[in-house]
Amino acid sequence: MSQRRVLLLDDEPAVLGVLADYLVAPGIEIVTCREIEAAEAILEHHRFEVVVTDLRVSELGGLEGIRLIRYVATHFPETTVLAMSGYVNDDVHALGRAVGAVAVLEKPIDLRRLRRYVHGEQGPPPSEVEGKVSEVDLLDDFLGTGAISSVLQPIVEVGVDGPPFIAHGFESLARAPSTTPLRNPEILFAYASRKERLFETDLLCIKAALAEVARLGLRGAKLFLNTQPRSMTNPEFVPVVTEAIAAAGIKNTDIVFELTEQQTIVNPKAFASTLGKLRAQGFQCALDDYGVGFANLRLVQDLRPDYLKLAGYFCRDLHLDPFKQMIVRSTGDMCRVLGIPIILENVETADELEVVKQLGIQYGQGYFFARPAPAASYTTSDRFRWGQSDQALSAKAEVESAHEAAKVVP
Repeated sequence: MSQRRVLLLDDEPAVLGVLADYLVAPGIEIVTCREIEAAEAILEHHRFEVVVTDLRVSELGGLEGIRLIRYVATHFPETTVLAMSGYVNDDVHALGRAVGAVAVLEKPIDLRRLRRYVHGEQGPPPSEVEGKVSEVDLLDDFLGTGAISSVLQPIVEVGVDGPPFIAHGFESLARAPSTTPLRNPEILFAYASRKERLFETDLLCIKAALAEVARLGLRGAKLFLNTQPRSMTNPEFVPVVTEAIAAAGIKNTDIVFELTEQQTIVNPKAFASTLGKLRAQGFQCALDDYGVGFANLRLVQDLRPDYLKLAGYFCRDLHLDPFKQMIVRSTGDMCRVLGIPIILENVETADELEVVKQLGIQYGQGYFFARPAPAASYTTSDRFRWGQSDQALSAKAEVESAHEAAKVVP
């Protein structure tokens, strides 16, 4: 049986503690936030039956809670929304109801009334699932702890049978402690984006990846670093990251910046200039999740990525879907002509891998080869070896030849 989920937003930790302790019960999961940006990030990725928010959730004294109430009421009309305020009159009641709140409760809160809204008039149904309270740290506090680690997932040459498989490179994936909702990188980066702290968050993840891969030893393999384009446009990005890479004993030519959240690239041609400065120092870039969202042909044209990562959607049940096979084949053909190595994500079964090989895709990544894991899992296993195989070196020569052929003569 799934838990009934309740989101609490208030900038006073003492209030959140009292409310959470009073409302938690078997079958009830409470998530507490102290900043509206955290609540919005959480709501992007999880559904809640009840949202309880203070109308004033910042030191500036505005009614930011109204923004959250309107957001929830618009996008999740089935969610019960309750507002809290230290001052309530008829106008405040009318305003709360107008934007979607079921009720506006005056502080100090009548806890029994609040519990009826959250648990229902008859109380929560019997449940064997233990009640749970999760606290979302303030972003500045979380970043200050440096509590981000990294795991690695190999990018494999699919043309070479294994095991041992040939790892062309490793993608680093950020991880936070399992006790915080920020363990989900999508929530963490959504929160950081709203707080204009993407650069600091990306930098912590990059440093964690460099520390982890130092335990691995690349030996000619590539390290793929997930990076937000907005971070890369920060004037400090190039000098700070270059210094961190050098301190880790890694060559610039072994680093591939994997571009995520491409919708933030407002001006692709201007961003291409930023990539040009990085390439001049030996770095490469990969366009992530090609074929879905904002990773489209225009970005291929404007950014000229060194790798194209075809979204895992196109690998799911690939062996059963001739239409998908045609899309993957044609994308691979395009990349060969352009001289761009292609990586197909989410290869999970032997049947999918067999079709990937038949379609001529160069690299694959997914659970069939390995789940994301610490470096020690690879150094103590004979399932992988890394560095470039003869096939990869031959393919590299073909890519370089294709690049020359694709050059436009003025």
